Amino acid sequence: MLTEYKVVYSFDKETGQVCAEVPALNHIADFGKDFKEAEKNITKAVELYLEHLQEKKQQFPKERARQGTFIRLQLAQAAAK
Repeated sequence: MLTEYKVVYSFDKETGQVCAEVPALNHIADFGKDFKEAEKNITKAVELYLEHLQEKKQQFPKERARQGTFIRLQLAQAAAK
């Protein structure tokens, strides 16, 4: 199953880190030393969160945003409705 979620990126001047947040998924957030690392880390965090929902047989939250930066994930099993 292919799913997409909007990611909001910001730069933390204090730490020099790039922060990534997915509002549709309970505001899951992660960071990295640059955009590429932040994107990799948030993708992994989202995958783990969705796998947890699958294990609990819970529906995936729906993404309502239509503009912005999105991550696209291919999941093995369909739990979304």
